[in-house]
Amino acid sequence: MGDHHQFGSGETEEAVLHRLRLLERVYDPVTTRHLETLGVARGWNCLEVGAGAGSIATWLSAKAGPEGKIVATDINTRFLHQIVNPNIEIRQHDILADPLEENQYDLVHCRTLLMWLRDPGKALRKMADAVRPGGWLMLDEIDYGSILSVESSNPSAAAFSDTWRMGIEFLRKNRIVDPYFGRRVRNLIDQLGFIEGKNEGWTRICRGGEPMAQFDLAAVQMAAQPMINAGLIGPEKLEMMQGLLMDMTFDYPGLTMFSAWGRKPGER
Repeated sequence: MGDHHQFGSGETEEAVLHRLRLLERVYDPVTTRHLETLGVARGWNCLEVGAGAGSIATWLSAKAGPEGKIVATDINTRFLHQIVNPNIEIRQHDILADPLEENQYDLVHCRTLLMWLRDPGKALRKMADAVRPGGWLMLDEIDYGSILSVESSNPSAAAFSDTWRMGIEFLRKNRIVDPYFGRRVRNLIDQLGFIEGKNEGWTRICRGGEPMAQFDLAAVQMAAQPMINAGLIGPEKLEMMQGLLMDMTFDYPGLTMFSAWGRKPGER
């Protein structure tokens, strides 16, 4: 896959942070619900790869307490430095290029990371190696497939779905992102030999203007200029998409966040 930092290089810092905060607002309840089932507790050492704006690292920090430690990594840590929790280490780190401790962490987690990487398998193997025996690996990755299923009686359904489909294919063919990565996470956990594996997909019916639709709008805006440059869409179609995603009478199925987790064989 391509480098999403380069893909979004035209975004302002404010736009990037806005998108990350929307991601947190929509999906943090899903992620933390699954992390609760893993029993994250005081004294745990946790690794958050691609920590973004730091909400999950902060949540883990509260669960692990002063006896635990959270390592929050990102290739660009600009939105993490506001975190002052003493049990959080902020680390600038490229998961594909930089070394990572082995058999170190009670939990390793990433969200919407692997789908952007040119070699997700390499990143996943490094994360799996970082889990200590008896520890957990959890993956949260988005799948775009569900957003194409707009109820056909809606007069805007065909134009909305066709534009999304065009955008998804543009991203896939140009190896910018794997838009269907989410559906792979269960099998990836199994292939690693992790045990007690479970998975869940989560989405909802979005309505224009809601936080989930605003997150989708931010994604559209990030992709708009490259698609305009490629001659795939014009200003009118972009305006149509922006209008629908803010239209409080327009409902559509949202993206699906697939979560999968498993435990590394052995005892802690």
